[in-house]
Amino acid sequence: MKFREYQILLIDDDEDDYVHIRDLLSDVHSSSYKVTWESSYSSGLKALKERTFDACLLDYRLGEKTGLDLLSEIKNNAFSCPVILLTGSGDFELDVKAMQFGAADYLVKDQLNCPLLERSIRYSIKRSLDLIEIQNGKAQILQQDRLASLGLLASSLAHEIGTPLGIIRSRAELAEKKAAENENLKKDMTVIVSQIDRITKLVNSLLHLAREQKSDFIAAVNMDGVLQDVLNLLEHEFGRKSISLNKKIHSNLQVKAEAGPLGQVLLNILINAMHAIEEARQSGSIKNHEVTLSVAEMNDQIEIVISDTGTGISEENQRHLFRPFFTTKDVGQGTGLGLATSYRIVSSWGGSISVQSRLGDGATFRVLLPKFS
Repeated sequence: MKFREYQILLIDDDEDDYVHIRDLLSDVHSSSYKVTWESSYSSGLKALKERTFDACLLDYRLGEKTGLDLLSEIKNNAFSCPVILLTGSGDFELDVKAMQFGAADYLVKDQLNCPLLERSIRYSIKRSLDLIEIQNGKAQILQQDRLASLGLLASSLAHEIGTPLGIIRSRAELAEKKAAENENLKKDMTVIVSQIDRITKLVNSLLHLAREQKSDFIAAVNMDGVLQDVLNLLEHEFGRKSISLNKKIHSNLQVKAEAGPLGQVLLNILINAMHAIEEARQSGSIKNHEVTLSVAEMNDQIEIVISDTGTGISEENQRHLFRPFFTTKDVGQGTGLGLATSYRIVSSWGGSISVQSRLGDGATFRVLLPKFS
């Protein structure tokens, strides 16, 4: 591992242990270790929630609670920091329990020395990083499977719906001509034709988003076309849910991206915005809810901003928002892959996604993409 300063959290109610461990790690010459000491269960858990650490050293005895209790909290909150459990004496059963509760390693304090402690921390961090890579790989495979299924569905829809729609439209046009002298009937037939055209447009938009495969080369993508396909799919849903959609879009802007994946990114964020507003309404918020979509030029970048008046996102959840499999939705309602995949896709183009939010005040997602010039 390259020389760097590693942030280590020690949760232990004995200050002598803190001094001993700090001194042991100060003797490591290949890397630098900064030890943050928390002396209680509650302060240790608070530190894990509010800060980022490379590894955590956790004492088994923590007053009325134990390190296993804290390991359970860590597992339930999906903290990515690897945890090494420390005990005063060797206990095989405790060793097994620590492994079952998700500990990266188990060390006996009386046996600690500089090489042993450094190696345990180094291996724990490495295994944690490997696990993250495996999870990201799984997320990518699942996303590719989803896109393949979506493409198959879209192709099937285009065929199965397109053919009867064509027949219905031709018959409607014929009936419209025959109803020239009956104004009311003529109006009805005109409405039928327009609605058929609308369905056709929706199917085509879905087909465009699903069929566009990610290529090895970034190309010039016109934002107008991508946005139109996305909005064609969602505008009816916005109307059905009585959510205002405000658009502030500069035309003829081109970005370095890929049209299909970019459409998926925007579609995901907009759908999440609608869900957040629905949750706000269920919580009693009866104000006029809206989503604002703006696209503007910023020097050598194009900025896409999507804001909603929904429930907002807590600071804790914001820290995990772009991690694979993290979701605040009920089981079966979300996979936790949408934003993680969007983050990966946008980053691959040299862009970025960020979020600003407070609970109860909605959320704003900002996508920055390199401008094509």
